[in-house]
Amino acid sequence: MSIENKLTEYRDFEGIMLQLATERGWQFKFGDEVIPVQSVFNHAMYAPALLTLAGSELEARRVACDLAFRLDGESNSLFGARVAFEEERNSTLAQLWRLAASAMIVESLPKDGNYISLDPLQFVLGDTFAAFVAPEHAAREAE
Repeated sequence: MSIENKLTEYRDFEGIMLQLATERGWQFKFGDEVIPVQSVFNHAMYAPALLTLAGSELEARRVACDLAFRLDGESNSLFGARVAFEEERNSTLAQLWRLAASAMIVESLPKDGNYISLDPLQFVLGDTFAAFVAPEHAAREAE
């Protein structure tokens, strides 16, 4: 069975999270701007911070698992990074942990009325990928 048949690729993660967002009625804001749900789980938008936070949360809870992802610098991204899954470490178990931990993080983010605030995610990566942030994204984050 190839890795594609196991639903472990990034597009599978993104698709399942989009379906979960639809089923749970998740709506998002960053600052005062409404964010389309597709942007939240996009590999170069909020997902790098979301998955990093998910990994940190599991580590803090002493859950021994490998989420099997890496962040690469990306100038055409929101926080200067994009997510890529590590093929040699990727597994169905890693995908299950990514999905469960990401959903837990989303549901723990602060609420602003009917919207989930993505504001805390802007601090997750710190300055690690700041050199990759395009000027138009940097101005938007500073607001």
